[in-house]
Amino acid sequence: MKKIKRHLAVLMSGVLVTTVFLSGCGQAKKQVSPKDDHLTVYLWENRLMKNIVPYIYEQFPDQDIEFITGNNDTDLYRYFEEHGELPDIITVRRFSGKDAQDLEPYLMDFASYDVVSRYYSYALQYYKNSKNEIQWLPICGMPQTIIANKTLFEQYGIKIPKNYKEYAQACQQFYDNGIKPYSLDLAEDWSDHEVIQAGAIGEFMSLDGIEWRSSAESSPNNIEFDDTLWKRIFSETSTFLKDSHFTEEDLNVDIDTATQTFVEGKAAMFHGYPALMQKFQKQMDTQLIRIPFFSQTSDESFVNMTPSLNIAFNKDLEKDPEKLETALKVLDCMISEQGQKLIADGSGVISFNTDVPTMMEDVPELEEEIKNNSIYIRYSAKKSFDASFEAVHGLLSGEMNETQAYDAFRDVMNGKATEENPAINFKNEYSISLNDKNGRDAASSILTTVREENNAQLALVPYYYFTSSIYKGECTGSRIAMMTSKSSDTPLYLAKIDGKQVCELVEKYLTGSDENFAVTNKYELPIASGMKMIVDHEKNGFSLKDITINEKKTEKEKEYSILLADTTMSILKKLYPECEIAQLKDITLSSAWTTFMSKGKQPSAPEDYIEVEI
Repeated sequence: MKKIKRHLAVLMSGVLVTTVFLSGCGQAKKQVSPKDDHLTVYLWENRLMKNIVPYIYEQFPDQDIEFITGNNDTDLYRYFEEHGELPDIITVRRFSGKDAQDLEPYLMDFASYDVVSRYYSYALQYYKNSKNEIQWLPICGMPQTIIANKTLFEQYGIKIPKNYKEYAQACQQFYDNGIKPYSLDLAEDWSDHEVIQAGAIGEFMSLDGIEWRSSAESSPNNIEFDDTLWKRIFSETSTFLKDSHFTEEDLNVDIDTATQTFVEGKAAMFHGYPALMQKFQKQMDTQLIRIPFFSQTSDESFVNMTPSLNIAFNKDLEKDPEKLETALKVLDCMISEQGQKLIADGSGVISFNTDVPTMMEDVPELEEEIKNNSIYIRYSAKKSFDASFEAVHGLLSGEMNETQAYDAFRDVMNGKATEENPAINFKNEYSISLNDKNGRDAASSILTTVREENNAQLALVPYYYFTSSIYKGECTGSRIAMMTSKSSDTPLYLAKIDGKQVCELVEKYLTGSDENFAVTNKYELPIASGMKMIVDHEKNGFSLKDITINEKKTEKEKEYSILLADTTMSILKKLYPECEIAQLKDITLSSAWTTFMSKGKQPSAPEDYIEVEI
């Protein structure tokens, strides 16, 4: 152990870390000094780990920045804060100020920093809390609009709509010709959510709508609803559903079915972001164009925009000016043109940074809306998705009229959450952060638990599927579920390979498992179980020196069963195309973890799974 600590002390480059080990159980608690320059950044999905993280590391090679995958839920960060470990930078996508109110005392106000001067005012209006503070900022926006099959419009001689009246007329003409006007995945709550806000977008963009949004975002208790406004909203929602010729049958249409209907030319319109439209264009022998959402009360049109991510800073950063400066540089990097393109996984995004072009050059037809800042940042309170689902399904099923649908929506939005009973009382505490063993104890505990439960001898999984520390004490089922990545869960696979193949699999992972991702620093090292990886830290990354199993060198000819995630499975398949790999039926990393924890058993102790030599 002394050798490991010595090696890591050099790697940490001055970061002051104290680790306490208890009874050999792997329990570790990191204590950071006030002058620690180690910056922790949580990104809400692992796709971002492959996109923006390498770019940031390139810009700041000498900064100690640790990126960890989070979840798209502010409750994850409340869990951290309750245990005094709120990260330096946090991000989510589904965001409402109301959902994050419990975090307000612990988040920094951006209002006095230069970064806000680079934002368009229309974007900032949605992010001010009741104290006129700006604790969250959107990074860039993906325009959600209607995707129209222009070829189909031309085939039937139907005019591309320029306002709502023309939209309704076009829908009727397609319906009369036996073509579904609009294919929509109404079985998904996000599309029900869109139906209300896009169908009545003019109301949400009105003065009354903006005032309601502001009050809703800062309401300390129940959200007050403007009955006059919301009765108009539900009247227009109902009109939009009827004019689009949606029926009760559409309530069972999932995303795959809705997509297939549009791609096969059986529907004239769909919805989505630029990347999806570009994907469709490659699949379809037709010309596609984008159509904005139309106000029903004027000739105005709007883009319904979803931020790629929303970002907040830990207030404690202001106690360390040097560390805060680094954090602001990371933020500047994210809102740069290249940073936004990487976050959005390509171009076709709306920039909130006045210094950066819209990056919509490859996606025409929205120039006028963008020029006029006719952009609506969707309201996405956590409960709004469930509320939209119930209201829209009630309207289309005929079980609710407009008034009843509004009442149902309001009741769900202000419904009191059922208090969740603890699912388990953790006896030990394991950190998700890299400790002085150069491992992640929480990730190791979770992976070892899952490996043992599935009777595998070994396991190898990327680090970015693990999100949370395990804190000593009572823990609810929902927080257990947040300990692994929910937004990008991975299936599990079981293979039988010999010791030589195990070594080659690990070596390939370290040196370039993915054309878009390679291990460049200690934070990106994989999580292993049942084995210990001994790696060399070289100038440009890491290489495998040896693997030990049960403290013995790996037997090259011996067969081992190994548990894999999607990434590690793909690497193995490329190395050995004939290798038999079985996917565990109906089991993912998250489901395996949560299912085991539902049994009330304690997780396995972390393993000493890695040693880095320099």
